[in-house]
Amino acid sequence: MDSYAYATTSAIYIEVAGAKHRSPEDAKYFAAWVARTIEITAAYPDWNSAQEKELVLRRLQQAQQIYKGME
Repeated sequence: MDSYAYATTSAIYIEVAGAKHRSPEDAKYFAAWVARTIEITAAYPDWNSAQEKELVLRRLQQAQQIYKGME
């Protein structure tokens, strides 16, 4: 996945009247983004070990489940 430059930012979370803001539409987008990232990652050939690849894929799958739970 290092074939292009990318950046990350830190989200700002707010609560209104004690309720957390949820955006099912955004969650669906990010679940799909993580799914594409999983596909790319699974095909990536240059891992230090099989364990490293398994760990990364497992973390991505956990992230995907979080977003799917918000849809």
